[in-house]
Amino acid sequence: MNNQTVDLFSPDHDYDLRFHEEPDLSFASQWASVPVHIKEAVELSQSLPVVFRRNLTGTIEIIALLTCDGEHLIRNGQWSLKQQPELLRHYPFTWILKQRDIKLAYYSQAPHFQGKGQKLLTSKGKPTRKLNDVIKGLDKAQSFFSATGQRMMELVRFNLLTPITVAQNVTLPQETYLVLQEPLSDDVRSQLSPEVAHLLDCHIKSLALLPAINGALSAAGSTVAATEKPANKTSKKAPSEKSSAKKAATPKQADAKAKKAVAQPAGAEGIDKIIDNTCEQLGVSREDLQSRKRNDLLTQARNQLAAEAKAAGSLKEMAAWLERSPATLSSWLK
Repeated sequence: MNNQTVDLFSPDHDYDLRFHEEPDLSFASQWASVPVHIKEAVELSQSLPVVFRRNLTGTIEIIALLTCDGEHLIRNGQWSLKQQPELLRHYPFTWILKQRDIKLAYYSQAPHFQGKGQKLLTSKGKPTRKLNDVIKGLDKAQSFFSATGQRMMELVRFNLLTPITVAQNVTLPQETYLVLQEPLSDDVRSQLSPEVAHLLDCHIKSLALLPAINGALSAAGSTVAATEKPANKTSKKAPSEKSSAKKAATPKQADAKAKKAVAQPAGAEGIDKIIDNTCEQLGVSREDLQSRKRNDLLTQARNQLAAEAKAAGSLKEMAAWLERSPATLSSWLK
């Protein structure tokens, strides 16, 4: 989905756009993954691997891999599980953030817009029943994803995830995702919301469904071994785990360097990047972030700034830019 063009739906431009249902899902048979929200991630984790990834704005999102044990979940054009990810179910319609507003958008290259179909606008330019149903469904899904975005800031705060590169099957290219390689400690668990802690428990169990193909690293072996340890012990890793870690030295060494760099205060240049990403992602301005205005969107944006700055070791610099005290930013993270 990431490589497809997303167009903003415009009544003036798309008055003659025609759409038809596409029961054959073969068009998605080469998709490696799809973003999911927390609620469906927990449910889907019983049947397929659920991992994490940073999107283009630097925000962590939950990803459901569309293969299980090396087999793609779309077979003969049909989805092989009972539950289907919402973004796949709503495809080719989606939404984008435009000037602080959520706007209807669509993947213009989708087969649903090829050939004959029904109009989405009436002769008077009003949404048809079909389009109203689409908008209603997307509004509900977007609210779930918005709530998920808030929760994902907890993962940024604790820096729990490690990059891992895997090949899902012989036809899909290798991809790099973020995973939790060890069960949560009691100390970290006590600081997470129950919702996120449960998500991470489901995530780590789902990694058993992630195979190592063509020599690509799998987190399943070390994760399963870790979950079998007594919860109140912190024993050293077994030799086999050390050997596994040694094989993954190249990506882990690169990640260690990245973490070390992040651990240093980001300074003006670093917080500028965090601020720009937040403004672009949530459609807010720098002036509004620094102001004393209050609304849900600005609260989400400021919380994200605080979480990202803390992860980068630049909470004081961010507080100075926001013209607040470091204690105020810390209170936003509780």
